[in-house]
Amino acid sequence: MNSERISNHCICEALFELKILQDLLQNSQTKFFGNLLAKIVGTDTIPFLLVTQNGEFLSLHSVMEGIETKFFRIESVDLDNCCATISLLRPLDIEGSLTNSPCDVVKLEKTSICKVVDVSCICAIQPLDTEMLKRKIIIEPKW
Repeated sequence: MNSERISNHCICEALFELKILQDLLQNSQTKFFGNLLAKIVGTDTIPFLLVTQNGEFLSLHSVMEGIETKFFRIESVDLDNCCATISLLRPLDIEGSLTNSPCDVVKLEKTSICKVVDVSCICAIQPLDTEMLKRKIIIEPKW
């Protein structure tokens, strides 16, 4: 097995592990406490960035929704074909407007827009703080 194939397989496995952790947040029901873990964490999503082989963050867009984003949620992983279905997260700045600059992102919102990604073009995954999905954008007037 060559090193590129091993690397792709590792990225696929890492995405699969991220999916397992995300599912744990979403589906961890207990007899006495219900879905306590999701309530404690406050979300069912682990946001992440994908780094391409040229060192750039992967950026995907939806023409219909009019958004472009570098922030994603894992939906499913096909380990056999080493590809993943990801949903786009809407990046918002402090004013609640769409932004393409990772430095300006204050909040992420889930969307129903899904894309299939060939993991062979990915060299790293950067999970992000789940707090980015729970933040409220509050702008108070100056006067």
